[in-house]
Amino acid sequence: MNVIGTAVVFAAVALGGLSSAYGVGMGAQQLVAQAEMRSPSPVSRHAALFGSPAQQSYATRTVAVVPGMRYVNVDSGETVAFRSGEKLAAWTFTESISGTSVDLGMLMPDMPGAAGVRVYIERSKLFTGG
Repeated sequence: MNVIGTAVVFAAVALGGLSSAYGVGMGAQQLVAQAEMRSPSPVSRHAALFGSPAQQSYATRTVAVVPGMRYVNVDSGETVAFRSGEKLAAWTFTESISGTSVDLGMLMPDMPGAAGVRVYIERSKLFTGG
């Protein structure tokens, strides 16, 4: 199948899924509410721009959040677990075209010591070709 054929099939499937949701009387607000109920833990809309909560078993590594910690580097698409005392939580970082950063406290507001720790997300090798 050529690129155009693949794009047409993808668009048909994507739009078909949306139209069926609207066909049963489900609007955008209901779709968002349904997605939020399936989320492992609620996150702010701003935090969702940087990825999503994940199961700790998917983490490629665990980073200890310690007093005085200023930053941590992560790869685009990487799932990292963060530990502070007895608290453990994981996050899958979004694929970032140009690289970005975010405060860990925004992603994990319940994590002790996370506020003020900057997470630097490396630019994606998947979307930038290397």
